[in-house]
Amino acid sequence: MTGVQTPSIRVLLPEVAARIAAGEVIERPVSVVRELLDNAIDAGSTRITVETEDGGVTLICISDDGRGIPPGDLELAFERHATSKIEVLSDLGHVRTLGFRGEALPSIAAAADVEVISRSADEPVGVQAVLVGARVVRRSARAAPVGTSFTVRELFGQLPARRKFLGSAAAESRAITTLVSHYALAYPEIAFQLISGGRRVLATSGDDDLRHAFAAVYDAPTASAMLSVDHHEAAARVTGLAGPPGVHRGNRAAISVFVNRRWVQSRSLVFAIVDAYEGQLPAGRHPVAALNIHLEDEEVDVNVHPAKAEVRFRDERGVARAVRHAISAAFEGARPVSWLDPGAPPGFPPAPGAPAAATPPIASLRARLEPPAVAALRGPQPVQVRMDWSHGTPAPERPAHREVLPLLRVVGQMGLTYVVAEGPDGMYLIDQHAAHERVVYDRIVARRAATNDPPRQPLLEPILLELDALQAATAVEHAGHLGELGLSLEPFGERSYLVRAIPARVGGTDVLSALRALLDQLAGERRIGDPFSRAAATVACHSSVRAGAAMALEEMRALIEDLSTTESPRTCPHGRPTLVHVGADAIERQFGRR
Repeated sequence: MTGVQTPSIRVLLPEVAARIAAGEVIERPVSVVRELLDNAIDAGSTRITVETEDGGVTLICISDDGRGIPPGDLELAFERHATSKIEVLSDLGHVRTLGFRGEALPSIAAAADVEVISRSADEPVGVQAVLVGARVVRRSARAAPVGTSFTVRELFGQLPARRKFLGSAAAESRAITTLVSHYALAYPEIAFQLISGGRRVLATSGDDDLRHAFAAVYDAPTASAMLSVDHHEAAARVTGLAGPPGVHRGNRAAISVFVNRRWVQSRSLVFAIVDAYEGQLPAGRHPVAALNIHLEDEEVDVNVHPAKAEVRFRDERGVARAVRHAISAAFEGARPVSWLDPGAPPGFPPAPGAPAAATPPIASLRARLEPPAVAALRGPQPVQVRMDWSHGTPAPERPAHREVLPLLRVVGQMGLTYVVAEGPDGMYLIDQHAAHERVVYDRIVARRAATNDPPRQPLLEPILLELDALQAATAVEHAGHLGELGLSLEPFGERSYLVRAIPARVGGTDVLSALRALLDQLAGERRIGDPFSRAAATVACHSSVRAGAAMALEEMRALIEDLSTTESPRTCPHGRPTLVHVGADAIERQFGRR
């Protein structure tokens, strides 16, 4: 029996080794953008433009007005481990630049076709070089402004196995938008511009005012509501902006953490920020913040992660403690009365000029109780959809395997939150919001299953929806799912949309607030599964009667009847119970009858 011959050890060919190494640094288009942004910032740029096509897969072009690359160094810049930023081993302990390893440019050139045009200030003309397969195939003099322009085409074009694992163009665009937004907050003195698919999605002024950069990334009302942070503790100085408790989001995407102005993804620092808001935010909501932690070189190690996304602290607990205390100090120095407008929907403040939104329960109650003439005197109100307890949209028929609720007789309402009902085996308390959520969710899902064109409620006047950069990118990525819900959005400007139709017969919420919450939920979603189901659950939540809303007896009866026809009447789409049963035996024991 002959054994299997052991392959001999050999040194890999340079091009094979280069592509393997490139995979450690360049994972997707956003990796290219990050590396080139780092180089542009290190070059002292004051203006940086990022342009992409197809999520950066077919084209990434980044131009800056930095110092440029000297003609004699152009080819050397694409050699592995060639860098102008460190020289000896001890320099790794005092890294002051964003890039330092000398791996970015050769990794990009190994993964895509690259064209670079650069001119340094002391040169009369620039130089152009074209690289294919990590080799310079053409070089020539060229008229160019001072600075550098990198054009990267067909990323992973020669690596189909890598390309097929990339996300959709919209998903890759959203990742790039997120990255550039964070960099814009870290460097407010730089004018950033992001163009995706020919459409400008972000532009900052570069006037060195963090609040102005924040307004460009998010919106002006949010920026004006933010609290200034400047706190020194032990080895850390924490500066930036933190939202008051009345400003919050449905995900953590609006938390930007920088260490010496390097955007990092640190769970401990994010948890420290969230911990500072403990007990001050509604359940399921997250703070908004852009904080920079200034540390001496010996307090932090940036040479930890191939993509430079993580850092290691000498005293991680001390840094986290400083972050918590910094936010607490900002709270103490602010006026609590300015934190939350009771008339505003949860989330970001309303857009400029928009009327203050009444909370859904009060608006719903007024709509039912006030005569039309009295309601008209209140002036313009936010566009809302009335709750519809009619059966114009039939509930899906109940298959045999579905759980059946007992026959319930509605007795009344407790605390404007729970429907009290009597059943054959005791008393039932039904959470009116959770129950209505289940009803609305099942109707949305049933409409999707029944038709590819879900019924919509056209609006007499379209609603202008202003989005931040990440929300706008999410709207593009999930346009299909939004359409399946019955939403009709039309682009109107850089980051604005006209809402022309909403889901029919889902009722009861401020459309703008619900849409922003839905986009936040989709932007923060990383689980595998059907995004439509989670989006439908979010729409159902924001379209359902709220706790605190008075309900007429016939409305409560209709709600219980509708709930009994649903797929899972005992839980809402998020898994919370819709009802609690107190058995007759338990009640009799409490009264000493057993």
